[in-house]
Amino acid sequence: MGRRLTFVSLAAIAVACLAVGVACVVPTAGAAGALEPAPAPSATPALTLTADSATVVFGQPARLTARLGIPGATLQLSREVAGTVGFIPVAALVTDATGMVTYQVLPSATTVYRVEFSGDAQWLPASAETTVSVRPRIRFSATAAVYRGGLARFDLQVEPAHPGATVSIEMHGEGGWVEWRAVQLSAESRAATRWRADRLGRQSFRVTVAADEEHVAGASGVRLVSVRPPNPYSVPVGARRIVVIDKSQYRLYFFSYGREVKSFPCVLGRPSLPTPTGHFRIYARGMWPGGPYGARIMSYHAPYAIHGTNEPHLLGRFPRNFSHGCTRLANANAIWLYDHAPVGTPVWNVP
Repeated sequence: MGRRLTFVSLAAIAVACLAVGVACVVPTAGAAGALEPAPAPSATPALTLTADSATVVFGQPARLTARLGIPGATLQLSREVAGTVGFIPVAALVTDATGMVTYQVLPSATTVYRVEFSGDAQWLPASAETTVSVRPRIRFSATAAVYRGGLARFDLQVEPAHPGATVSIEMHGEGGWVEWRAVQLSAESRAATRWRADRLGRQSFRVTVAADEEHVAGASGVRLVSVRPPNPYSVPVGARRIVVIDKSQYRLYFFSYGREVKSFPCVLGRPSLPTPTGHFRIYARGMWPGGPYGARIMSYHAPYAIHGTNEPHLLGRFPRNFSHGCTRLANANAIWLYDHAPVGTPVWNVP
């Protein structure tokens, strides 16, 4: 018999089987040939790629999430950085039991990320993209407080480095932010400048960097400069605390960052035992010494000290020069000063 069975021979075989009462299987057309091929995949999976932050500051990471819906699938992650052409492979990712995978990236410039699924017996290939924009990091500091007519200093640095770039220092006014000064960054991407404070009150400043090919526009945090009227004792505006004893007024002042916080009447040394003049510091303190020292004592220049008193009626007189050179306060005022003037606090005795 030949390799092919014709329709007639197939029928003859069937009749013969029936004649002898034997069941037989009649081959069908094509049975001797190859099996039918499996159907080709015709559906594309819903692959997506998202970032938890569409824009990050330089040095800040972003988390990418790819969703495919196919557990255990391998995805290829690639990136194309702004200013370059072509995607570069980053990592091979495998989806979890939910068909999802996450990956943390640290872009230094605006970057397009792409994930690709090569397909399998059931699904067609698929790809998805997302962009993470990068702002420059701007480190900006300013003098916190200054007297009117004084100089406030501004220091700034931009990352990643933008040597030679021009950035803008802006001042906030009634009409919003306006450029106050443009400065050029050094080779180290730094700059410094000064502002002569010409108005009282608080003034707001910030630094902005224009967008370029690799980065979107950036702005620093706002810095406040407090401009204060000068005090008569030229107490430094940056000093956290200073005690001033004005001998001509028989008064003690407590200054913080150039501002008068408290002032108290005081008793000073008698003419034969005058209170010293000069700049000193508190070096020792005591609580409840009692007697002529009252509730508190703060020594600043042996044997001189600031302390309470057991003769509060003397504080109602003027001039008040009755002590042995120490500065006496009402006990309540001595307690307040003790609570605010630790060891090391400067004491300025002025004529």
